[in-house]
Amino acid sequence: MADFGDDLVRDLAALGRGIDAAPSSGFTTEVMERVSALPTPDRPVHPWSSSWRGAREWLADGVATRRRRVALVVGAVLLALLATPPVRAAVADWFGFGGLLVETGRPGPGSAPPPPAVTQDRSVQEAAASVDFPVSLPEELGAPDGVTVSPDRRLVSMSWSAGEDGVVRLDQFDADLDFSLLKTTPDVFFATVDGNDALWFVEPHEVALLEPDGTRRTESARLAGHTLVWLDDGTTLRLEGGLTQERAIEIAESSVPVG
Repeated sequence: MADFGDDLVRDLAALGRGIDAAPSSGFTTEVMERVSALPTPDRPVHPWSSSWRGAREWLADGVATRRRRVALVVGAVLLALLATPPVRAAVADWFGFGGLLVETGRPGPGSAPPPPAVTQDRSVQEAAASVDFPVSLPEELGAPDGVTVSPDRRLVSMSWSAGEDGVVRLDQFDADLDFSLLKTTPDVFFATVDGNDALWFVEPHEVALLEPDGTRRTESARLAGHTLVWLDDGTTLRLEGGLTQERAIEIAESSVPVG
């Protein structure tokens, strides 16, 4: 049976081949210096002087120690790699991002249309009062033309269409829920909003709602364009429209809680 360390080496090699990023010149030195400074557990110098049982325990302790040290190395390497934007963006593909599930792939040819406008069925304040997560409003865009809440109260949507930005849509949902939104995209890029992690989707990609059990709502699938996703106070916000990344971030950073 393959050794635990061998499996990790193979998996890390595969991971390394899939990462389009190079750590800084001091990355390896810094990681190894931290690992070498980790304490090594004490163990007997001559364990077999007492019994074969003691020898077996000593060998088992050696294997466990090695596994712990390998795990620490892996953790240190991955934490250091997370300092590089492409790797941090790729984490969304592995673990999700605030209830958003990202799958790598092409949804099909064609350009994305403007996001669908939202029908006005309540005020922003009423929408915020009807859900269990904080709702925000971007001051850059002013009052929305439409506000709605999904029947299951998992999603708040707003849209604007009268400004210079064209049609802009903002969806918000609880970041602590299991996956609520699925994106199938050829690529995703790392960004920041107010110093916090965010994801930027520039190419046309498919977006679909997910049921609470994780199944895909086929009728909700559509092609989306430029989209910025960020987290704020336990809420995932998704801004979509014909925006540049700079403008999208400017709008996102103007968001204030709905009182």
